[in-house]
Amino acid sequence: MNTEKGSLPWALKVTLPVAMGYLPLGMAFGAYSVSLGFAPYLAPLTALVVFAGSIEFLLVGLVASGAGLAQVALTTLLVNSRHIFYGFSYPAQLLRSPFAKFYGPYALTDEAYALITSGVHPTTQRELLLIQGVSHFYWVFGAAVGAVAGGLIPESYDGFDFALTGLFSLLFVDALAGASRKLAILAAAGVSIAVGLLLPRELFLLGSMLCYAVLCFLLVRYRGRAGRSGPAGPAGRADDTGRSDHSDPDTAEGTV
Repeated sequence: MNTEKGSLPWALKVTLPVAMGYLPLGMAFGAYSVSLGFAPYLAPLTALVVFAGSIEFLLVGLVASGAGLAQVALTTLLVNSRHIFYGFSYPAQLLRSPFAKFYGPYALTDEAYALITSGVHPTTQRELLLIQGVSHFYWVFGAAVGAVAGGLIPESYDGFDFALTGLFSLLFVDALAGASRKLAILAAAGVSIAVGLLLPRELFLLGSMLCYAVLCFLLVRYRGRAGRSGPAGPAGRADDTGRSDHSDPDTAEGTV
């Protein structure tokens, strides 16, 4: 098999780690979508058109519960706002054609970004689009398989409604494991959940996410201010005359 860089076999090979995540997760999304009462074809169609990973689980749940457009839009913004920062290191300069300039940013996901910036490092438009296009295929194919399989599961089978909770719990634990301020993050999460419980049920998710986003912003800002206004070290402390405590004796003698 020809695995020359820029070929389809090459793309299938380098995106294998993405496939290991997208295929089972896409299948879970397809089955979850069907369990909520959506037609089987809507799962792969959503995976094709939306292609936003975890927010798709939230999207079908919000639509099934009758959430308004404003709530769906704001929730999507809060969950996927991290993609804004991907643009700083995404190789957009490789995109030449109008289609590439549209599809490249559209198909940018966490996994594709990690592969592009720290693993494969594509050097041409073809290589970049192959990585993202093949990753997109994995997600759509997984959703289609999951939707078909989900349609064969008896309605009496229970447990799919926990898929979303399980997914975000795992994402949170994984993010917490790599964080430096675990106690602060846990405290912010606890406060946010408490605030959400005080709101009407349909506003629990949105209220909790907004509260958590504000608390994280305040934590980062406070840490930045504390770092800039920290106490000066003893070497930099001056006495009442404005002279440093640790002046060089030889220099002091020469200035007398």
